[in-house]
Parts: sequence; C-alpha cells; structure tokens
Amino acid sequence: MIESKKFNFDKIIPFTLKNSKIRGRFVKLDKSISKILNRHNYELPISLILAEILSVSCCIGSLLKFNGNFTIQGSSKEILKTVLADYSSNGSIRAYASYDSSDFKSNTLTSFDKLMPKGHFAFTAIENKSSKRYQGIIPVQKGSFENSVYYYFKNSEQVNSEIVCFSKHHENKFISSAILIQKTPSEAPDKSDDFNLFEDAKLFLKSLTKIELLSSSLSMEDVLYKLFHSLDVRVQKEIFVNDKCRCSTSRVKNTLKQISENELSQMTLPDGSIDIMCEFCKKTTKLMKEDLVSIRN
Repeated sequence: MIESKKFNFDKIIPFTLKNSKIRGRFVKLDKSISKILNRHNYELPISLILAEILSVSCCIGSLLKFNGNFTIQGSSKEILKTVLADYSSNGSIRAYASYDSSDFKSNTLTSFDKLMPKGHFAFTAIENKSSKRYQGIIPVQKGSFENSVYYYFKNSEQVNSEIVCFSKHHENKFISSAILIQKTPSEAPDKSDDFNLFEDAKLFLKSLTKIELLSSSLSMEDVLYKLFHSLDVRVQKEIFVNDKCRCSTSRVKNTLKQISENELSQMTLPDGSIDIMCEFCKKTTKLMKEDLVSIRN
C-alpha cells in the first residue's frame, strides 16, 4: 500500500503572477487551528466559520508593510455575537467567538447567513512602533463571509480582489485555507494585459473546489501550480504561523485600569485577589491584593 505524502502546513505563501501588479497570499492552517478550536470546544458551525475568518486574517495581515497586528472582528445582535481573529506579523495567531448557546440548534443553524445575518465587521491594523490604527468597518454581507471580505476591499481599500476560503472538521481535527489575489493600484494607466490576466486569475481561483483547497495530499505549491501555472505563478518565501496568545500580566493590569472601582470590587474574590481568564487562550491570570493597590492608585 502506498502512503500519501504528508506536508507541513500552518503557513502563508506569498506569490505573484507574471511580471504584473497581481499579488496573492495562500494560507493553510491545520495543527494551529485545531489547537485553537479544540481548546474552545465551540459548536461545529461556529468553529468552521471562525476557522475561515482566521485564515483570511492571515492572508490580509501578511500584506502589511509594517510590524504589527491585524484583526477581523465581527459583531452582531444575532446568535453569533462576536467573532475575532487576530494575526501578528511574527506569525502568531489567535481567535475566539461568543454566541447564544441557548438558541443554538446545530442541526438547522449551519450557515453563515443564519448565524450572523446582520451586524458589522471591523478590519483593523495596528502598527507596533507607532501604535497607529488603521480601520475599515463594513456591514455584514449576505451569503458568506467571503462576500464581506470582497465588500471590504471594494469599498474600504478600493483594491480589486478575489478570495476563496473553506474549512472542515474530521476526526477531531480542523483544517482551513484561503487564497487571496489582488491587482494592486498603480499610478500608471491600467494595462489591458494586466486586466485580462487578473480576470483569468479570478476564473481559475473560482474554479477551485473545497476538496482541492483542503487536500492534505497536495503541497501548497502544487495547488498554486495547478491553478496558475499558465499565468507564470512565482512563489516567494513562506511565512510560518503558530498558535500563540499575546496575553500577559501587564496587559491584564492595563485593562483593569480602564474599568471603574465598582466593577473592580464586583470582580474581587474574598481573599482580595482577582482572577482574569483570557478569552483567546483560556489562561487564567491571578492578581493579588497588592497588585490591585497599584492599579487603583
């Protein structure tokens, strides 16, 4: 029996097409996304949506020209209240979701439209060095999360883009993937060759099936070659990603400084300490009575 070759995923592959202004990102997550989602144990449809959002966050975040963080946050008053996927330029990723479990029926609430039919998405980039924040906020688009991403690029970034993203769950393991292509703006007049090239690339990308994109028996490079070999796809240095949270005791202290004395008192345990659990990694930070004195002062 011939065993299928196993490939290492959990990475981002930047690529370009021919000698053009067309660039792309290919993300595939397996071990990292499995650790994140199995830690939270969400309802399966929630996990699959969050996996796709995190893959797209990696795609867009890896386009940043500075060291920083990129976050996609969805907010709604519907069943899926919050989704947040975060990518850092050092390759660390994290994500979480909150939803109304009392209304959740996994046999009927399986689509994005049913879980988050209304609301908005915030696409936020923060530069580490200057702490500058760049943000675009758009309404949730019907059909799929892909439609919201397309709307964001068209209306906030005004960049001609196309994206596909899928996720699946099998034997307690998750895998998610996304491919983004863009025709970057240029001061020079648009070349008809570039326009035709991008239209061809969009057609090829939309022909990609879920099975092909999430296949474990094909390397990411093979997938790109099968898609875009006729367009002279050129792969650049890969970026590895890992499940790593950015929470710390100092961040917890800074957060607590922003809340009222009354709220602090309600959170305080009988021994004078406070336990704070990170929504991303589930790690609990305990602040002792003496720590809280410095926060209150």
